[in-house]
Amino acid sequence: MGRAPGDRGAVLVVEDDPASVDLLATLLEDEGFRPVVCGDVREAVEPFQREQPVAVLIDWVVPGGSGLELCRRLRGIDPVVPILFVSGRTDEASVSRALEAGADDYLIKPFRPQELAARMDAHLRKLAALPSARPAGPVEGEPRSGTRAIGGVELDVEARTVRVNDTAIALGPLEFRLLEYLARNAGIALSREQILREVHGYEDIPTERVDLLVRRLRAKLGLTGWITAVPGYGYRLERSQR
Repeated sequence: MGRAPGDRGAVLVVEDDPASVDLLATLLEDEGFRPVVCGDVREAVEPFQREQPVAVLIDWVVPGGSGLELCRRLRGIDPVVPILFVSGRTDEASVSRALEAGADDYLIKPFRPQELAARMDAHLRKLAALPSARPAGPVEGEPRSGTRAIGGVELDVEARTVRVNDTAIALGPLEFRLLEYLARNAGIALSREQILREVHGYEDIPTERVDLLVRRLRAKLGLTGWITAVPGYGYRLERSQR
C-alpha cells in the first residue's frame, strides 16, 4: 500500500482496551503514523500482511490468544520489523519472555507518550540503516560481502543469519544486533551504556537489561569465554574462541 505525503507508514496495534487504543492511536497519528488497530490475536496476521506496517505494538493479553505467540508468528513472517510490547506486566520474567519471543522492546504501562515515540524512532533508524550496515571496528576475516567470521562464528549481516561451527543458530532481533555490534568491535571493551545506546537505541532503561540480553546470547551460541564480562563496566567479544 502506498503512502500519502507525510505518512510515515502503518503501525499495527494489537490491543482491545478502548482507553489504550485511543491513547496509542492518538500518539501515532501525532507522530505521522497510520494506526491499524486489531483487537483479536486471531485476526492480526491478515492486516499485518496487507498493510506491511513499519512497526507493531502488542499487548500481552488480547482476546483470541497470546500476544507472546502472536509475536513469534509475526517474527517468523518478518525478521526485522520492530515489534514492541506495551503491557502492564512489570516482572522481569515477562520482559524476558517477550524478548525471547522476538520482540525488540518492552514498555510498561503507564508510560510517557514521548518515551514510546522516542523508542519507535530509535528502532526505525536502526532498521533504515540495516542495508548499509558495514563493519566500523576491527573485524577478522570477511569471506564475502556482509559476512564476518570470528572464532568459529560466521555472521552474515545482509542475510541476518548466524552459524556456529557450521551449525545455524536462530537469534532474536536484539540478540542479532548485540552480536553484530560486538563483532564490529571485537577485542574492545564496551560499556553497558554503549550497548544500550547502540543495540536498544536509548539509554534510559536499567543496565540490567544488557546483562539479560548477554546471558541469552551466550546460551544460544553455546561458546564458553567468548563474550567476556568486564567487571564494573560491560562486555568484550574476544577475537578467538576459548
